[in-house]
Amino acid sequence: MAKKTQLTSIAFVESPLQFLSALEAHEPAEELLIRARANAKGMTSFLDAFDSAWLPKNITLERVGAKPGVLRKQNFDRIYIGDACSGQVHKALALAYLERRMPEVVILDDGLATYSTIEILTAKRGPLVRPRQKLKASRAVMSAHVADRLRGLAPAGRLRWHTALPVSKTMRKAFLKTGAEITRHKFEHLQTLPTGGSHPRDNPVIGSALVADGLIHADSYRTWLEELMADGPITYYPHRRETDEFLAELSRDERVRIKHVGLPIELRLVNLPPNSTIRSLPSTAAISLATLNPDVTIAVTKIPAEWWTGASADSLRKSLNTQSVKADVDT
Repeated sequence: MAKKTQLTSIAFVESPLQFLSALEAHEPAEELLIRARANAKGMTSFLDAFDSAWLPKNITLERVGAKPGVLRKQNFDRIYIGDACSGQVHKALALAYLERRMPEVVILDDGLATYSTIEILTAKRGPLVRPRQKLKASRAVMSAHVADRLRGLAPAGRLRWHTALPVSKTMRKAFLKTGAEITRHKFEHLQTLPTGGSHPRDNPVIGSALVADGLIHADSYRTWLEELMADGPITYYPHRRETDEFLAELSRDERVRIKHVGLPIELRLVNLPPNSTIRSLPSTAAISLATLNPDVTIAVTKIPAEWWTGASADSLRKSLNTQSVKADVDT
């Protein structure tokens, strides 16, 4: 029997950042199938705007989410997971690998929520669940089962986190102690794509989903924007979860130019001139853009206590406000 030489992998992604992270994790000789959940918020417009010519060689894209059938039909060497707390992903993994050996699993960046995922996998027990999320009993059992299966991969060196996010020494040490691995990227593939950039006079501002998610007050957010506009007109890049109502109201302000783009901001604001300044609240996009544009100023406004609605845990508030936009260096 001929020896298998080419690595075959599959990636389940549900957001533009997860998709881009899969491209960065892909190895040149690796045959990768990306299953993108097209009905997830913002994914259809992103996939429509993403040029298939930007895909590296050996990558196939399918606009369907995680299904157990594809895992049963083919024995993949590696599985990339964008949202490790996704019920669809849990079901696919649980049904396909109920009695089979699970291959190597690589956790991709899913925004700042990735930190919670890594903390859960570092813990000895507990289900993979998003902060503030409440699961039905059946889902809780399944998510706990998947979490345990993933933890079981770590001692054998088959669990890895591929990230562009800053990783604290405490988190890195705890995750590596389980036997898992951490590999890093700086959006090397993304920086080769001809997707634009922006002149510093655009005064780019990164939109936040914190209002749409019910975490901060809308009037506080609007006051922050008013303060930015006091220095001149701004170009506003909405977050994919911001509501049409809020954006329509904001667009009526003649000092605001809203850029409705299907592509994520990491693709739109790559390779900015060194004297550019990007304004943002704490966000994954701010961290990503700092990695992509090390000579650009990322002006991040910490969120005052009175902005919060009380819907988020104190740990989340503290975590958001302490995130650095400068990536660390593994040592």
